[in-house]
Amino acid sequence: MTHEHIQFSETPPEGDPTFTRHEELVNRVTDERFRAFLDDPQATIHRVEISSNSYGSFLFVTLSRQRDERRECLTFFGLGFHEYRERWFTKDWFWYRGNWYPELREQQLSREEADALIQERLDDIRPDVTAEPPSRHGRLFELLADLTDEDGALAELEDLGDVADWLIDDLE
Repeated sequence: MTHEHIQFSETPPEGDPTFTRHEELVNRVTDERFRAFLDDPQATIHRVEISSNSYGSFLFVTLSRQRDERRECLTFFGLGFHEYRERWFTKDWFWYRGNWYPELREQQLSREEADALIQERLDDIRPDVTAEPPSRHGRLFELLADLTDEDGALAELEDLGDVADWLIDDLE
């Protein structure tokens, strides 16, 4: 099973900055959908920075937007190598809802500034991006993560230990 690009269903009309049910379930959007969130007239882009989490080094983009009577904070991360999935994310973005901290209000970037930083990251990683398939371990992690979530997949693989190798043989 190769996940170079996840096929999303229930895609809202072009430019609609509302998550589909599927995007809510998998906490991922396509690059095109990510750009729609950046283009939302209600969105303010606060941060675009390279950082790391438990799964690798990615470009993190934090924005806020007006939702009903409150301000919603969203962070997207992509353009990086996912260590456990053993593949590059250049066409999909993970996302999560964050907390609306006062210091975010002080930081604002224009869409042009954000685009330049996103392009700079893409240019930086382009020489390293390969289409090499992940190992069996990487494919199993991806399968488990897509069925549960990243943290759940990591816990399952740690619990499985050596059993993981023969499990992937049965799935192939």
